[in-house]
Amino acid sequence: MENVHNASMTPNDDRPRRRVVPIVDGRFQWKYTLLIMALGVGLTAIMGGFLYKAHVDNTRLLDLAANQLLQAEVMRGDQIFLLYLIVLVVLMALGLGFWGLIVTHRVSGPLYVVARHLTTLTTGRYPDLRPLRKRDELHDFFATFEEAVAYLRGRDVALLRDLDMALAEAKKGLEGDAKVGLKEIVKVLQKNRDALVEAVGTSNTLDRT
Repeated sequence: MENVHNASMTPNDDRPRRRVVPIVDGRFQWKYTLLIMALGVGLTAIMGGFLYKAHVDNTRLLDLAANQLLQAEVMRGDQIFLLYLIVLVVLMALGLGFWGLIVTHRVSGPLYVVARHLTTLTTGRYPDLRPLRKRDELHDFFATFEEAVAYLRGRDVALLRDLDMALAEAKKGLEGDAKVGLKEIVKVLQKNRDALVEAVGTSNTLDRT
């Protein structure tokens, strides 16, 4: 999805304000909402046009020339029928527009949340993950994202634990047998390096940079 293009869309860690209009990604939501509206209104207008034409054709089959009063009433009925048809098309457009914004919000909302969390990750911190709303879409996608963040957090916690152990051994080495302390430090550093190599995907990354 394209980058957020206004200030209200800038990903951050602040809790989002409650929106009166369910718009998170305006470009995405309005694009598909207008497509839905155009399709629904277009089909309704076409079918209504055929129906109105059939109604008018049936009216013309009646011989009303001899009765001007009845002819005026029939013409008035045709106008009311056309007015109802126009009102129906307008209501259809408004209904589809509101429904389209709600449906697209249930898709763009989770993507917006993930974008905010990714921005937090780029700062070197882990986001405070919260579950999506029940009516949101992309629950499986968000669950996979949560699993990835949980794995990365767990890996870093393990690395931090190992570094604490190495630091403790280094402090002991300063006071006692330095060789034993250095062995433990090398062991921890090698373990951390292997974990980073696995994450990066190659052991020769540093050699090529």
